[in-house]
Parts: sequence; C-alpha cells; structure tokens
Amino acid sequence: MNNNDILTGRIWPTFLRYSLPWTLSMLTSGSAAIIDGIFIGQYAGAIALASVNIVAPVWGFMGGVGIMLASGGSAIAGNYIGKGDVQSASAMLIKTLLAILGWSLAFFIVFFLFQEPALYWMGGRGELLPDSQAYLRILLYFSPIFPLCFALSYFVRLDGRPVLASMGFIICAGANVVLDWFFINYKGMGVVGAGIATGIAYCVPCVIYATHFVSRKCSFILPKKLGKWDEVLKAAWNGSSEFVNETSAGIVILLFNIILVSSMGPMGVAAFTVIGYITMMGGLLCFGIADTLTPLISVNNGAKKFARVKKFLGCALIMVTAVDLLLLLYLSCWPRIIVDLFLMDAHQATEIALEFIAAARWEFLFLGLNIAFTSYFTGRLWAPASFITAFGRGLLFPCLLLSLLPMCFGPEGIFFVPAISEAMTFGLAIAIYCHMLKRNSKNSGQTL
Repeated sequence: MNNNDILTGRIWPTFLRYSLPWTLSMLTSGSAAIIDGIFIGQYAGAIALASVNIVAPVWGFMGGVGIMLASGGSAIAGNYIGKGDVQSASAMLIKTLLAILGWSLAFFIVFFLFQEPALYWMGGRGELLPDSQAYLRILLYFSPIFPLCFALSYFVRLDGRPVLASMGFIICAGANVVLDWFFINYKGMGVVGAGIATGIAYCVPCVIYATHFVSRKCSFILPKKLGKWDEVLKAAWNGSSEFVNETSAGIVILLFNIILVSSMGPMGVAAFTVIGYITMMGGLLCFGIADTLTPLISVNNGAKKFARVKKFLGCALIMVTAVDLLLLLYLSCWPRIIVDLFLMDAHQATEIALEFIAAARWEFLFLGLNIAFTSYFTGRLWAPASFITAFGRGLLFPCLLLSLLPMCFGPEGIFFVPAISEAMTFGLAIAIYCHMLKRNSKNSGQTL
C-alpha cells in the first residue's frame, strides 16, 4: 500500500503531510455552509437565514450515519493494512460504500414522505416554514452525494494520497462560492439556490475521488470475496463517535431553536445561526487536525508500533491547542467583524449574537482537545471510549445544561452551554485516557 511514510516516516513531517492538507480541505468544505449563510443573510435576510438553521438537524443526521460508516470502516481497513492484509482492507472499502448507498436511499424515502411534519416538529413554523421546506427538499435530492463524498475521501487518504483527498474538498468550496453567487445573488433564488449550489459543488469531489480508484496509484484491489457483513456493524460501532458528533449537533441545535423561538423569536434563531457558523469553523479546523489521527494511528496500531502512536497523539494535541487559543483571542477582540458578515442590517439579532459570543467563546479552551481524544480512541479501535467521549460532548452534557441553565439564569443561561459542556467533556476524556493508560500498561506493557 502507499503508506510507508505512516509506518516509517519522521513523526512531525508525516503528521504535517497528512494534517495540513486535510485541515485545509475540512475548512474549505465547511465553508460551503458558511458561504451559503453569508449570501443568504446578505441577499435574502435574517428570516431566510434562520430557516436554513431549522434544517440543520436533518443535515446532521443525514451525514452522521455516512461519516460514522466512513470513519469506522477506514479505521478497520487501516488496521488490516498495518497487518499487510490488502484483501480484507479492499473488502472493507466496498462494504462501507454499499452500506452508505443503502442508508442514503432509506433516508431519502423517509424524509421525502414526512418532511413537513418533521420540519414543524423542529420549529419550522409560520414564516420559517416555506424556506425551510424548500431548502430541505433540494438537499434530499443530493442526499447520496454528501456521505459518499466523505467516505471516498477517507479511503483515498488512507491509500497514501492526502493531498488528493484534500484537493477534492478545496475545489468543492471554490465551486460552491461561484454557484452561490450565481444562484443566490445573480438569479435571486434564495435558499433554493443555496441548496442547489451546495449539492452540485459536492458532486465535483466525488468525481475526483472516483478517478483514484481506477488509477495505477490505487493500492486497493477487487477482493475475491467480501467476507462477513458483520464488519459493517463493527465499523458503525467504531465510528459511532462520529455519528454522535454529527447527529447530536443537530439535536442540540433543535433544542436551542425551540428555546430561542419561544423566548427571543426568529431573531434569536438568526443570532444562534451565526454562533453555529463560528463554532463550525473552529470545529472544522480542529477536526481536520485531529481526524488525521485515524489513518496514522490505525495503521501503526495494526503494526503494533505503539511508540509512534503516542507521538502522533502528541502532535495533534499541540496543534489543536494552538488553534483553540487563536480562536479564543479573535472572538475576544473582534467578534463584531464576523457577526456583521451575516447580520449587517439586523440590529436585534446582532446584539443577541454578540452577547452569545461573549459567553460561548470559552468553549475553545477545550474543543480541539476533546475532538483529538475522540479521534485517537477511534484510531485505536477503542469504540466504547470514543463513543462515551463523543456522547458526553455532543448530547449528554449540552442537553443537561440546556434543561438546567435557563431555569437558573433565564433564557440567557443557554449562552453558557457550549463552554461548560466542553469543559465537562475534557474532564471526562482525561479520565478515560488515564484509565486506558493504566489498563494497557498493566495488561501488555503498551504505552498510549
């Protein structure tokens, strides 16, 4: 396979070779949604922007299963590669892609039939409903594209081509900017144009990645047999932390929207949409760095090179800490600049957003570290540890705090939910890491 540098290359050069292009690609791919928000906020208004946020939970659920299978499947394939078993690694690739296609079809059918009641339950009512429904309908037509795009990128990167895996998303972001301008600004199609632009843009990297698997540089082969399909369930379990991250984000957004609609109205939802974009951007920066651990650690874990595993973790922790501190500094000094990109003429929503940022910015003290530990647990195939950390960060702690803080401090109490949730997750991640360190040292003398 094309991954000798993973097993034998110098630690920092290898980590940077994989992490820098992947981080750039994650940042640019995530910018698709952010660019949509900027164009919608500037040319369609705050109500349209809030309507797009109503659909976010569906988006998270749609992509969550796909990324779960892609992350877990590529980790298992990487473990096979570390053992020199190309047949099993290739079979895992095919089973992962088929499972994602099956999931996408089921998702399309269910949400196409029940989209209106689903949107109403998520807060898409009154003046928010028309745009929410229009945006969701467009995304449904492209529902197989998004998870397949991520899955193909994971396996291309695993096959020793991190630059190609990253370039696909970078080109996707560039195409999205041009298409957003054309459909939203030039054609005046609002949220419908935003959905079309995003869907078409994501088709581009799918084509780019597909070319790798028919090229001479591809090390995957057509396996003689696919083997047991229960490996797909193992992949889902191992990648369940990614599912929790994606899906729970949608659930938490849903709960935020319900509270904000009832207490602050549509302007509160519009303000929270801006906070979501800021968190998304910071999270993608950290995710791009931390997610690099999955192929690096899974391959070395399979080859039993545990000293390299530990060093790669150290690289990730150093880099995400630096990113977190820079983001915290920026939001402390210049928050209005980014808010005005989305809400230039909406004074009430702007003031709510600034107040929200002042409380939520402290989440960046811990956000990157939590993502790094989750990716590390996934790469080591420690599914329970990865799941528990992601579940605490993505669902348990936010939901608990959303129920407690508004009762204690009023509606503004929810502004502190992100920061306190990340701090609690960090404590949990450290406890799990120390437990695994102690257990492995006792059982086999390995270091983490």
